Amino acid sequence: MQRIHKLDGLRGLFALFVVLFHFNKHNAPSYIVNNFFVRESYIFVDFFFILSGYVITLTYNDRLNKMHDLWPFIKKRLIRLYPLLLFSTLMYWVFVHPQLNNRNILLALDTLLLTNATPILGTDIGMNYPSWSISSELISYLVFGLSSIISIQKRKPYLIGFITISCFLFLAFQHNYFQTGEFGFLRGLACFNLGYFIYFFADRKINIPNVVEWMIPLFIIALMYYYNHANLTSSIQMVLIQFLIPLTFATSIFLLIKTNSLLSGFLQTKPLLFLGKISFSVYLNHAFVIGYFIPKLFRWIQCTNAEIKKSIVITVLFLILISYSWLTQYLIEYKLGKKIAHYLK
Repeated sequence: MQRIHKLDGLRGLFALFVVLFHFNKHNAPSYIVNNFFVRESYIFVDFFFILSGYVITLTYNDRLNKMHDLWPFIKKRLIRLYPLLLFSTLMYWVFVHPQLNNRNILLALDTLLLTNATPILGTDIGMNYPSWSISSELISYLVFGLSSIISIQKRKPYLIGFITISCFLFLAFQHNYFQTGEFGFLRGLACFNLGYFIYFFADRKINIPNVVEWMIPLFIIALMYYYNHANLTSSIQMVLIQFLIPLTFATSIFLLIKTNSLLSGFLQTKPLLFLGKISFSVYLNHAFVIGYFIPKLFRWIQCTNAEIKKSIVITVLFLILISYSWLTQYLIEYKLGKKIAHYLK
């Protein structure tokens, strides 16, 4: 399978915006806190789900045919995701919320049992708040694997389409598409399956002018501006805009796959490819880095101007986060993952 590097670059860029979203007015300058794009950047989690669905389909669509194919697939995905999930959750528990009480034990169990995107243990998002999406991701893998096995290949799009529509309808009736805990797995599954349909259509010979890819950032910026500023008073308006967001991301990925212009070149520059490489570590580490280092940086950095001080703190924190995530990507994701894979052969 040929890796599509520009999608890695875009994932790395969006991961940084998710980090910015988790700053608040007490620890970030106003030009970040009040920025409409940053304030809605939590929706980039949907982009991650959709991109994952496309990449997994691209890699495994023709390799999951019988029930004995399912466990090797799930095992490989667990080896890829679980070591860093375990490490980052323990770091968050020990250094951010170190209390050894029933509440924290339940939160940690919910995360480490991969149930914190479901109502099974009822702790909402579990320990290390970004980790709920990993629970949703693994559930999506399982559903994708089972769908591939139980359906005839020609009927597979219909089964996955039915599951996708069912998830979206359920979330619409909940009047909250952007679920995290409890029914967050349905949000993840709906978006992951959109990634399957990107593969389904991208496999066809469809010619799109390269200039079209410049509409991608314009569409995303316009959508986020509207979502931030619109007075969405009716539930119908809210449902429509919430469904439009993942569809916009899916369309953007499809257009990037089919075009190759200056935007593609920018997304494949070395800094963005590096960010894409460490993006999973950035995503799972940032809650710990923010929670542990922000109070210390505000004590250590002396500056009378509050806005300048906050800007310095965020700059230093990003340097810490990127350096730390580079280490965990190499030591936990790559080295430890490689050893576990070798041991479990």
